[in-house]
Amino acid sequence: MRTKTSIFFILLFSASLAGLTACNNEPQQKEPDRQVSDRNGLDFVESSAGLPNSGKWRHGICFYDMNRDGNLDILAPPPRLGPESDRKPFVWLGNGKGEWSSLALDVPGNIPYDYGDIAAADFNGDGIPDMALAIHTVGLRGLRGAGKGKFSDFSIGLPSDFSSRALVAADFNNDGIVDIAAVSEGNFGKMKPAPRKGITVCLGSSTGWKCRPVGEKIEMMNTLYADRIITGDVNGDGNADLGIASLQHMADYIVWLGDGKGDFAPFNHGLPTELHYPSVAFGDFDGDGRDDLIASMTGFGKDGIEALKVFLSREDSFKEMSKGLPEHGVFKAVSAGDLNGDSVPEIVGGTSQGRVKVFSLKDGVWKEITTSGLPDIPLDRIYNTYCVDVNHDGVKDIIFNYASRNGAGGIRVFLTVPR
Repeated sequence: MRTKTSIFFILLFSASLAGLTACNNEPQQKEPDRQVSDRNGLDFVESSAGLPNSGKWRHGICFYDMNRDGNLDILAPPPRLGPESDRKPFVWLGNGKGEWSSLALDVPGNIPYDYGDIAAADFNGDGIPDMALAIHTVGLRGLRGAGKGKFSDFSIGLPSDFSSRALVAADFNNDGIVDIAAVSEGNFGKMKPAPRKGITVCLGSSTGWKCRPVGEKIEMMNTLYADRIITGDVNGDGNADLGIASLQHMADYIVWLGDGKGDFAPFNHGLPTELHYPSVAFGDFDGDGRDDLIASMTGFGKDGIEALKVFLSREDSFKEMSKGLPEHGVFKAVSAGDLNGDSVPEIVGGTSQGRVKVFSLKDGVWKEITTSGLPDIPLDRIYNTYCVDVNHDGVKDIIFNYASRNGAGGIRVFLTVPR
C-alpha cells in the first residue's frame, strides 16, 4: 500500500508527461462536471487513425499479433448490414505506437460471413495465426492461416446446430494448443430446426475441432443465451475458467470453473439470481491471484435493479465489494485493466447512453474518476470495451467498438496517459 507522500511524488512525476497528450480537434459537447477528485484522474489521447469511423461494428473484436512483429493487431468480423464488399473478416496491423494499417485478406468465399464475434490464435499447432468466427444465425467457423493474409476453411468438427455471436479463445485442456468456447445467441427464427442453446467448447487440433456442450445435464441450460463470454482464472488453479453474460434470467449460470481437461462446472454461490447480466468482465482487485467478477445487472419492472457490481472470488463463494459503484443505470459493456500503473485494475464501462466511464478502487470504495480525451458526445450503443496495452508502456489502454442506429459507428483506441 503506497503512502500519501509516495503517491504525491509519483503523480508529480507523471504530470511532467502531460505535454505528450494530444487532443481531438472535432467540436465536442461538454459533459457535466463529475463530483470527484482530479488527483486520481486519467488523460487519454485518441489513436484510431486507420480504423473504421463508420458502420455498425458489433458485437465483438479481438487482439492478436497476426504478423508476428511483436505488436498487437485488431481483428473484427464484418459490420452489420455493411456492403457486399465488407462481408469478410477485417485485420488492422498495429505498429506498437497506436497507428493502424489494413491487412488485405484472402479468405474462403463460400462462408456466409456476417457480424458477430472473432478470435485469433494458433488453433492447429502449426505456429501460424488462425481465426475463429461466431457468425450471427450461421454458427461457428474456423479459418486456417497460411501466412501473409491467406486463409482456408478450417471448420471440420464445428457444430452445425449451434448459433452464436460470442466466443473466446484459451487453452482449456492444457495441451499447448488454443481452443475456443462460445455461447448461444437468442433464437432469431432463421435456423431450422431451432439451434441448440447453452455453451460449447471446441478443442483445437491439427486435424480439426473436437466440440462438446458444457453443463448439458443442468436444468435450464437449454434456454441460456448471451452476447458476451470471457475467460480468466477465478479460483487461481491455473486452469482457464469462463464467464457468461447471461440474458436469460432463469439460466443465470454466470461463472464456470475449468478442470484443465476441457470440462467445466458452475460456480455461482454468492451471485444474485434471476437477473439479466448485459455484460461481465474479470479482474483481480484484491491481489490474491484469483480473478474477481465485474457484472452489469438488470431486473424487471420500475423497481427492478440496474446496477454495476463487483464480486470478489473466495474459496466457496463470491463476496460483494460494490460500494461506490452506480446503483442506477445500465452498463452495456464492461471491462477491467490497470490504467494508472498501481497494479489494481480499473473498471471501464459503456453506458446505455453511449458514455464511457472509468471507476477506480481506493481504500475499498469505488469512485468514478475524472478523465480527459474520451468522447464527450454520446455514441449511442457501445457493444464492447477492452483494456489492452497497445503501446507497450505497461498500462492498459481503452478500445471499444460501437454502432449507432443511424449507421454511425466504428472502432476507437484511446491511449492512457496517467496524470
